[in-house]
Amino acid sequence: MRQVDAQVFIGRLVQHIFPKEFQRGRYYALQTTANFEKWFEVIVRAAGDWVDAMMSHTKRISYVELFEEVAGRNPLKCVFFGRGMELIRLSHQKHGVFFDLFASY
Repeated sequence: MRQVDAQVFIGRLVQHIFPKEFQRGRYYALQTTANFEKWFEVIVRAAGDWVDAMMSHTKRISYVELFEEVAGRNPLKCVFFGRGMELIRLSHQKHGVFFDLFASY
C-alpha cells in the first residue's frame, strides 16, 4: 500500500468536488433514464438496423460476472463451504442498512 502526504491526498480528493451550483452533464439530455426511455423508440426508428446491430453485440452482465472478471472470484460463493450464497442485506456500521431484500420500501 502506497502512502502519500496529507496535502497531496487532499489535493487529489478535492479535484473531484464540483464548484457550487455546478450540474453534471449526465443529469440532462438523453443520458437521464426517463429521457432515454421516452426517446429510445424514436432513435431506433431513425437509426434503423444500425442500432439493432449495435444492441445485438452488447451483452449485459450481472454484478457477479463483472466481479468474477475483475477480481477472479465469485463474491457470492462461501469461502468456508464452497456453496453459493444469496445476498439479502447490506449494511454499514455508521449508516445502517442500505439494502434489504425483505424490507418493504
